[in-house]
Amino acid sequence: MVHLDGRDQVELDEHGHPLEPVARLEGHGPVTRAWVRDTLGPHARFTIRPVLDLAHQAPVDAYEIPARHRRAVRLLSPADTFPYGSCTSEHLQVDHTDPHGRGGPSKIGNYGPLTTSHHRLKTHGQWQVRQPFPGIHLWRDPHGATYLVDHTGTRPLGQQAGAPPPPPRRPTSTFEIYRPDIQLVLDPAA
Repeated sequence: MVHLDGRDQVELDEHGHPLEPVARLEGHGPVTRAWVRDTLGPHARFTIRPVLDLAHQAPVDAYEIPARHRRAVRLLSPADTFPYGSCTSEHLQVDHTDPHGRGGPSKIGNYGPLTTSHHRLKTHGQWQVRQPFPGIHLWRDPHGATYLVDHTGTRPLGQQAGAPPPPPRRPTSTFEIYRPDIQLVLDPAA
């Protein structure tokens, strides 16, 4: 993907000469527009899209998430937002942080990409998530531990004050299915 500044302003160097406008080539870095035109132009097809203004995306009054919101979510959160999630697939589910069915709005700041498994854990597995700011996800697991997830990864925040204790573990029982022919006996005095 090539990012170009569409403004027609010309920047000048220290001697007043015009500078060649800079483009950014994903996975490569800065290049000149002339390089893009001369090197990629004859060999590539380009789709021109307007720059997304993440801060001013209009909310929608629908459960379905529009394509412009999906692109914005992808820019804010390039990977699965579940704690320690690392999937960066283009096919992640975009989930409403506050469920749409319970009044959660369809807007930037209420979406997060999740894998199908993580989406199910959030929906049915007693995990809780809030988004205090767009792209910042605060998760709480069923045991009360909290995690901050953003575009840089996951940071554990520890046990939340006043969180309920972990559920009691089920007692385990063991039994022998067969009795071995040979038994080893350790003598502690030896």
